[in-house]
Amino acid sequence: MSAMRLARWRARFGWDELALALFAVLLVLVLVTFTDYGVTWDEDAQNWYGVAVLNYYLSGFTDHSYMRLYDLFYYGSIFDTVAAALNHVSPFGTFETRHLLNALIGIVGIVGTWKLGRGLGGPRAGFVAALFLALTPNYYGQMFNNPKDVPFAASMVWALYYLVCAIRQLPRPDWRLGVKLGLAAGFALAVRVGGLLIFGYIGVALLGFGLWRLAENRRVAPALGECWAGGWRLVLPAIAVAYPVMLLFWPWAQQSPLINPVRALLYFSHEIFPYGTLFDGHYIPAADLPWTYLPTYIVLALPELVLLLLAAAPVVALVPLRRADAWRDRARILGLFMLGFAIIFPVAYAIAIQAVLFDGMRHFIFVLPPIAVAAALAAEQALAALARQPWRPWIYGALALYGAYHVAVMAMLHPDEYVYYNAFVGGTRGAQGLFKLDYWANSYAEDVSALENYLRAEYGDDFMDHDFTVFVCGPPESAAYYFPPNFIFTPDRANAEFVIAFTKDACNESVAGRTIYRVTRLGTLLSVVIDRRAVLAHGAHAAAVAAR
Repeated sequence: MSAMRLARWRARFGWDELALALFAVLLVLVLVTFTDYGVTWDEDAQNWYGVAVLNYYLSGFTDHSYMRLYDLFYYGSIFDTVAAALNHVSPFGTFETRHLLNALIGIVGIVGTWKLGRGLGGPRAGFVAALFLALTPNYYGQMFNNPKDVPFAASMVWALYYLVCAIRQLPRPDWRLGVKLGLAAGFALAVRVGGLLIFGYIGVALLGFGLWRLAENRRVAPALGECWAGGWRLVLPAIAVAYPVMLLFWPWAQQSPLINPVRALLYFSHEIFPYGTLFDGHYIPAADLPWTYLPTYIVLALPELVLLLLAAAPVVALVPLRRADAWRDRARILGLFMLGFAIIFPVAYAIAIQAVLFDGMRHFIFVLPPIAVAAALAAEQALAALARQPWRPWIYGALALYGAYHVAVMAMLHPDEYVYYNAFVGGTRGAQGLFKLDYWANSYAEDVSALENYLRAEYGDDFMDHDFTVFVCGPPESAAYYFPPNFIFTPDRANAEFVIAFTKDACNESVAGRTIYRVTRLGTLLSVVIDRRAVLAHGAHAAAVAAR
């Protein structure tokens, strides 16, 4: 390719176009693979919550059955209600429809990450941020069947993006930014009350702006006046939009619009989880975890390159500030500060209040988009410096090899990408027995398919003439949704002919029998199918002999 043609190609296809191409590839991947993902532990209850809330509206607000579904009324229902409505018209199955919707929202979160990265670091940083998030297995793997944390993360990153945009316009931001910020906040609150964090972020941004103006003018009154002007132009529209959106999709909050959201916030701040959670090879009570629990899970869930760049990000951000002229860019510095705050504060707050944590970092997926942006900003500075080096082709080649390796790892984990751990713990195999793997039973769909194939091979054309009892360790619907008509779920583990069990709490070792199928990823055991017919027959024979 001639230099002139290369220049034309670069002029036509820049980083923004590459980002659009990335989104197109992700959309195709979603459409091709969304049926591969299993039903996670919480999905059945969440599905019924959506149905119940939809019935609440269709009944003219008289059907309050949503109050009888565990503690789900403490959550907003925006995803579950929309999914329940779509299931009335969708050509796919109940959970396949939910998975498709969930994945599309996950892409919306990746687009928001691109916008935030682009706003803070330019087009290349935006593309890299989106790429980093798309290649973070703990985000990508859960964006198909995590109906709470992924929609919440998508809403939060868009809110942070609009806040960064508003910071540029302080002290008189466009009121339409306040409306957009309110929409994003409303969607977050309609998922979980933790969306109130956004208004805390607004307060911190205004405080930072006010202190900056005070340092510039040495006068309190003008600084306070500008903070006030920016505050009401931003906060009032945001609250005016967010609050109705939250209430629209949260029936319990409608009963007491001021008190019940506060009750939900207090409930989740000290949620009760009366079980142990696996950390560093030990089951520790969820209410008595070491402070390192959450940071460790976050660190080990990040791809190696993202983690290294994240560690370098504070240094990369501070080095340019040694120049006196760098401090003139108030909007950029405040935007970077808010990005760091959005990463550090939620984690630090959870540690400080000794929040009850479980399922690794699942409830903190919303910090992954800003982490991807921070890593991308560090990468932007590194790439800019690298462009001046004669040996840069070697670095580009090494990065390409690492990228190919990482994509291959994700492909080999599919559709259980969320069990990924990075090389600093020895990968997924190194994490086995130390940290949580398939705690959500995503692999049970594969187990059921394997059991059906096994029995069809054994019985041939007579397969449908026989009924088989199956015990499922943990969430029954994660397997039962895929049962053929002659598979009968039984809660009686001791007398079940077959047992489907994950490795969580060593459930796969809780019964005797012959293991006929193993779900493994990268040499790591996730779940098993156990044939117990011989054990039952032997027990029955022994009982008959004893009775003679």
